[in-house]
Amino acid sequence: MMEKEWNDEEWQELANQLSEPQGDAGIKTGEMMASSNENMIFRTIDLLGLSVDEEVLEIGHGSASHLNALMRKASGLEYTGIDISLTMIEEAKRINSALIDAGSVSFHLSDGLHIDFSDNQFDKIFTVNTLYFWKDPKAYAQEIYRVLKPGGSFCLAIATKDFMEKLPFTKWVFQLYNRSMAEELLSSAGFSIQSVAEEKDIAISRTGEQVERDIIIVTAGK
Repeated sequence: MMEKEWNDEEWQELANQLSEPQGDAGIKTGEMMASSNENMIFRTIDLLGLSVDEEVLEIGHGSASHLNALMRKASGLEYTGIDISLTMIEEAKRINSALIDAGSVSFHLSDGLHIDFSDNQFDKIFTVNTLYFWKDPKAYAQEIYRVLKPGGSFCLAIATKDFMEKLPFTKWVFQLYNRSMAEELLSSAGFSIQSVAEEKDIAISRTGEQVERDIIIVTAGK
């Protein structure tokens, strides 16, 4: 049986759901993102180098099905997740109810422009595949810098501009970045670039096939 051809309207709706999952379709999109991004998320978490009793912020956590694995990286971790999608926050709370009950995990709705936490609050911050959707990239990078503790690290993970341009839905909503653009954005916000990992990642496509993609994980410090 041949797969149905998607039209531009359907691809644009997928782009909108990827940027801010909503409703039943958003839950399905969240499941797809969790599967597609799983390897990339775990690689980013590894590069964070989590240590005992650190406070961790994740921006754009989606369903946060990776959270049990993250919390096992070190003892005493405190995790905060923020997302612009109420649908994803509700899913994350449902999936991670035991961790929430234990008092070590919380999720918060964000406007995508401000991070409603104190200056110098988090030891480690990370985000995977959200940069494309930042409403004011430089101002938001400055917000991340503000809430990061001096000596802390921020890991930013994206798929490359060259790879993303080949996808049929990225001409809507998405702002694509190559390595130098990502580094320049973070440097302009005050970060010092500590390392950049350029790697091949295996993702799962919308049709369930394995796809090799080029990814960048920038580790930046304050």
